[in-house]
This record gives sequence, structure tokens and C-alpha cells, in this order.
Amino acid sequence: MDLTFKCLLKFFNRSSGQKHEAPPDQKSYQRSFNRFSIEFEVIASVIDSDEHQDSERSELHDVSGGGAMFISRLPERYYPGQLLKLDIFLAGTEDVRACIKTEASVVRIHQIELNDLEEADTKTGIAVKFHTPFEFERIDNSFFR
Repeated sequence: MDLTFKCLLKFFNRSSGQKHEAPPDQKSYQRSFNRFSIEFEVIASVIDSDEHQDSERSELHDVSGGGAMFISRLPERYYPGQLLKLDIFLAGTEDVRACIKTEASVVRIHQIELNDLEEADTKTGIAVKFHTPFEFERIDNSFFR
């Protein structure tokens, strides 16, 4: 098993027990888990009432035991409370092409500043809360061609 995949499994096992209280001076602070920066590819899929699926391929910005945030190029597609299907592709798992599948809801849409060495930029972050346990799946290599 690849080291990145092992670290991710360890992270999710560890994070499930790391609840902490919100600071008393910040009533809007609602995180139950610590957040960790991570850069995995994600496909966020919106399914409307007509079973039409609309997807965006993006990158995770951070993850916690209860949710995540991804960078969106199409933020007008999302609204708080919206249900999404997420496919998170695990980097460093080329031998098994691992993917995590889960469902989540949008909790916040906000601008975030990214300070890359090449450029300082503002992008839109879509914060989501996980609703279902993770399903790990192996992806056929033809999906990536």
C-alpha cells in the first residue's frame, strides 16, 4: 500500500477523535475537527430533481474529519444546503487508483487568498460537510485517459 494512502487512512482514523470546542468569543466558529491542507483532485457533482448530473473537476484545498473545502471555477453553481456527490482521487495511489466517494452539503461559499510563489490570487472556496461514510473504490485506468 502506498505511503500517501496509508497516511490518509491514518489521518481519517485519527481525526474522528479530535473534536474540540469553539472559542467562546467566536459564536460563528463551528468546526468540530482540525483542518489540514491537502491537494487531491475532486469531482463535485450536483444532481438536480430531474436526475441531471452536472460536475466540476477541481482541487481540494483542505479537509477535516467532518468536511472539506474545494476551489471552484464555477461558484455560481453552488448554494448553501445544496447536496453534492464527491469523488476524491488519492494522489500517490497509481498502483491501485484509489478514489473516495461520499455525499456532502454546501455549508459556505467564500473568497480565499492563495499565496503561490508564481502569483497571489483570490479564488472561491466551497466548504462542505460530509454526510455519508467514505466508500473507497478502485478506478479503471481508462477513466484518466
